[in-house]
Amino acid sequence: MTQNDSFGLLSTISDFLVCIDPQGIIQRASTPSHTFLQVSTGLLQESIETFVQPEDIVLLTEARRNAKQSGGKQVFVCRLLRQRALPIWVNCYLFYLTEDSFLIAAFDAMHWKESEDRSIYLSMYDELTGLPGKVLLDDRVTMNIEVARREKQFMSLIVLSLDGYRKIHDLLGDSVGSELIKAVAERLQTCVRRSDTVARVGEDEFSMIMMGGGRDNIEILAKKIMAAMQPSFRIQEHTLHTRINLGISIYPEHGENSQQLLRNAETAMYRSRSLGKNHWSIYCDQVSDIERSDLSLESAMYEGIEKGEFMLHYQPIFCAQTGQLRGAEALMRWLSPKQGFISPMKFIPLAESSGLIKMLGAWALRSACHQAKQWQDAGLREFYISVNVSPHQFVQDDFLELINRTLHESGLLPSSLVLEITETMLMDNPQKSRDILSKLHAVGIKIAIDDFGTGYSSLAYLKKFPLSVLKIDKTFVDDVVNSLEDMAIIGAILSLADGLNLQVVAEGVETDAQLGFLKGEGCDLIQGYLTGKPINAEAFKEQHIA
Repeated sequence: MTQNDSFGLLSTISDFLVCIDPQGIIQRASTPSHTFLQVSTGLLQESIETFVQPEDIVLLTEARRNAKQSGGKQVFVCRLLRQRALPIWVNCYLFYLTEDSFLIAAFDAMHWKESEDRSIYLSMYDELTGLPGKVLLDDRVTMNIEVARREKQFMSLIVLSLDGYRKIHDLLGDSVGSELIKAVAERLQTCVRRSDTVARVGEDEFSMIMMGGGRDNIEILAKKIMAAMQPSFRIQEHTLHTRINLGISIYPEHGENSQQLLRNAETAMYRSRSLGKNHWSIYCDQVSDIERSDLSLESAMYEGIEKGEFMLHYQPIFCAQTGQLRGAEALMRWLSPKQGFISPMKFIPLAESSGLIKMLGAWALRSACHQAKQWQDAGLREFYISVNVSPHQFVQDDFLELINRTLHESGLLPSSLVLEITETMLMDNPQKSRDILSKLHAVGIKIAIDDFGTGYSSLAYLKKFPLSVLKIDKTFVDDVVNSLEDMAIIGAILSLADGLNLQVVAEGVETDAQLGFLKGEGCDLIQGYLTGKPINAEAFKEQHIA
């Protein structure tokens, strides 16, 4: 039977049949192929990769290489793109012809999703996103290692985890959680080339394979992924923010097989997570300078507590409409004799990871309450103090006892104390959070959501908790006079707060223009460098108490 006869026979029984040249350009296509893919402009002289799902191109490439080496057929499952966009599952048979040309026959395999063979599909692909699953990822990592070894290329494996997904899922439901995962998958796919792989390997974990390039290219990709995940996700009626951590390993530097690369990428991801949310790390088998510095700083922190090197600074909070002083936020500062003032951005995360934040938090609460009471007695009658509460403090069994004891010892009325917590803290354990906040609210203590708009920002959750204050994050205030989007966001927050009878504090107010906008929109309170920087207690008294 001639090649023409074979093509004619296969065209009558296959859904898709093409011949491609060494460059992957389609030289011949059966009539059913056009119908199957629903294309009207023809297939000839188009690249076969144009009609293959990007994550599956590596399968086609490897099949061509193996067919040429063995001279036999290659069988694999992949997705062709109907109308150049809609993936359709097919069983593919690839034959090597002559002079590096190939014959590709494909048969519709969509029945897998409805047949008894569904388990085969599910073992290879994630049902929710359609991305490769863990089994198929392992195969592709092994396959790409062989390609990288043969062609002396680099190959990078990325492991990515979502922060807070489980809390979103538990609070807002499976439907919202599933839509968020699909939206994340779509964003990740926009960050890579058609030949790269994006896989979902766990409830809140993804993996990515990138061929070629080296450390510089993978760093560019990591930054691209981080930037892609920054904008909020609009899922049903919820505006959601999720943060990610990336871990990266590179072949052959960090491993010779898939197990080593995966283990080292996960190690790098855990290291990123230890640095806080929204970090990425490339695997290193040595203790980094940052980690060594953190250990040294942690030791110095213990010594600093013993020697009284920590202090509180106070940033005033004013009424946006009248300019009257209404309160102050107590902010922790560390003055080291050797290093000078150490940024809270450096020592607060270390204090939380080491457990020292419990001791420092209790000290800060007592000091702030006593100071506020002294200022009230000195003339600031309608004055409140706002104190930040760490996640570790909030879940302590004796947290409520600490609050009650501090108020009793200082003489400060509960109505003069505002406790600032983050949206994320509420979601760690919504039921326990509701119980704690209800008890605080019952005695008159006010609860403020700090950095509002950067976490879950859901009307549904706001209604579940006894809150008193929303603090608009500085990122929305920074460009509010130039950004229509930020104007709309702040306007929506103020409307939301008014409907729920909540006060609003705008943080980071630095210009008269920002103040003018906030005042015009009816914002209650403002805080920022325009009206006062954080200063020590003595300076605060000199400026604000006659």
